[in-house]
Amino acid sequence: MSMPPPPPPPTEEGLSEEDIVAITVFLVLFAVIVIVVVIIVLYMVKIVHHAEVMVIERFGKYRTTLSPGLHFLVPFVDVPRKVHWRYVDAKYGSNETVVKSIATDRIDMREHVIDFGRQNVITKDTVQIEIDALVYFMVADPRLAVFNIQNLPDAIELLTQSTLRNIIAHLSLDDTFSSRERINEELLQAVVRDAERWGVVITRVEVKNILPPRDIKSTMEAQIIAERERRSMVLQADGNRESAIVRSQGDAAKLVLQAEGIRTSVVNRAKGEADAKLLVAKAEAGAVRRLREATAAHGVKASEYLVAIQYLNSLKGLVGEGLRTRAVMLPANALKLDQFDHALQPPNGALRVALDSIQHWQHMLSQGLGSRE
Repeated sequence: MSMPPPPPPPTEEGLSEEDIVAITVFLVLFAVIVIVVVIIVLYMVKIVHHAEVMVIERFGKYRTTLSPGLHFLVPFVDVPRKVHWRYVDAKYGSNETVVKSIATDRIDMREHVIDFGRQNVITKDTVQIEIDALVYFMVADPRLAVFNIQNLPDAIELLTQSTLRNIIAHLSLDDTFSSRERINEELLQAVVRDAERWGVVITRVEVKNILPPRDIKSTMEAQIIAERERRSMVLQADGNRESAIVRSQGDAAKLVLQAEGIRTSVVNRAKGEADAKLLVAKAEAGAVRRLREATAAHGVKASEYLVAIQYLNSLKGLVGEGLRTRAVMLPANALKLDQFDHALQPPNGALRVALDSIQHWQHMLSQGLGSRE
C-alpha cells in the first residue's frame, strides 16, 4: 500500500504553495471584477456638461438625447453615437491656425465658426481671384445633425464654397469688391435653406479676403492712382472756379460800393452846394432887403443902386493890363453921367459915392484911350 506524498514544507512566511496560488487567483479575479465594474460604471454613468448634448442609441437605433446633467444607461445596450467634428486651434500670439478633426460622442451646442481656406473663383468678367469666408453656425437639432449628415463641418464648408462660387460668377470684379454686404446676404439666404435639413442654424456668413491676381492688382492700383489724380485735378479746378467766382463777386461788390460811395458823395456834394446856394440866396435876399430899407429912406430904388454897382464891375473888367493890346469900343453917351445928376442931389450920399467911383474909372479909361492914340 502506497503512502500519500508528504505535504509541502511551509515557507518562511508560514504559507504553503497552495495558499500562494489561491491568493494569486483571488487577487486576479478581484482585479478583473474591479475592472469590469469600472467599465460597467463608465458605460452606465454619463455626465453631460453644460452646452453639450449626447445622442444615445439602443441596439443601433436612436433612443434619446441626453441633456446636461447626470444620466444612467444600460451598459452595453445604450451606446452614445460618435460624430466627426472639426475645429480650428490657434495659439495665442501666433498667426498660424491648425484645423483638428476628432471623433466624439458629445455635440457642442454653442456657436461654431468655420474658416475654410482660400479658393479660386472666376468672376463674370472672367477674372480669377482668391476668396475665403467665415461661417458661423449653431446646432439646433442634434438628432438631425447626427443622422442626416455624415460630417457636418465638411458639409457646411463645401456648401458655402459652392454657393459662393455661384454668387461670384454673376458679379464683375468691381462689383465683387464693392458688394461685400450683398454677397454676404445672398450667401446667407442660399445656405440657410440647405442647412435646415441638417438641424443647423447658420447665423452669419462673412467674406473675409478677396485677393486678385498680381497683374490685376497692379492694374487696379494704377487705376486708383489715376482716379485720385483726376479727383485732385477736379477738386483743384473746382477750387479755382470757386475762387474766381468769389473774387469776381468781391470785385463786383467793390465796384458797387465804390459807385455807391461816389453816388453818396455826389449827392452829398450836390446837397451841400444846394444848401450853400440857399444860404447865399438867403444872404443876398437879406442884403437886398436891408439895401431896400436903407435906400427907401432917401427915395432911391435899390434896383438902380444894384445896376450902378454892376456897371462899375463891368468897367473894371474893361480896364486892366491887357488894355494896351486891345481896343474898347464904347457908345458916345456911355461916359455921360448927367442923366444921374438928379440922383446925386442930397441926401443921396450913397449914390454920390457910386458916382465918384464911376468918374474915377472914367478917368482911367480916358487915359488908356489917349495913350492908345
